[in-house]
Amino acid sequence: MEERKTVIDYIEQVMKIFGFSIIMLNIFCILFGESTKEFSTIFALGKEGLRVVTMLQFLTLAVWITFCRFLFFTDIIIKNMRTVWRTICMIGAILVVMMIYIMVFQWFPKDEWLPWVMFLINFLVCFAMSLAVMTFKEYSENKRMEEALGKMKRLNQMQEENRGKEENDGIRN
Repeated sequence: MEERKTVIDYIEQVMKIFGFSIIMLNIFCILFGESTKEFSTIFALGKEGLRVVTMLQFLTLAVWITFCRFLFFTDIIIKNMRTVWRTICMIGAILVVMMIYIMVFQWFPKDEWLPWVMFLINFLVCFAMSLAVMTFKEYSENKRMEEALGKMKRLNQMQEENRGKEENDGIRN
């Protein structure tokens, strides 16, 4: 599925996920921090920012997401599984861990339905955006590879034509 990656590639992926999460959380702190201060441990500092423990929770979540991506989108552990099932399993594993984090770290009250609905909507929107970016990236890479393959074919064809001309010239002389 994916090419072989190094530990640095996985650390880079963790940092991308973590960085994006922290940026979004800080934006939410500025916009909603004061009103959700008593409601969520994530926004315990209100507009002042995020607690270190919250950032560490999101760092471990980024590690988990990267691990799930490794588990389900490389052929190292799971050999034969369709991409659709890999994606469904990865999303399921991430959702389960996020629900555990929500309950254990009290990110929001577990007995109220509105935060859960908002969480699922947010998760699905983020997943859809991520899927769109991945699809566009794959499309762009495939298009670039097709163009390169076309150039190689034209070059090979030109070389074959030149060889044919050289052979004909050699026969005439």
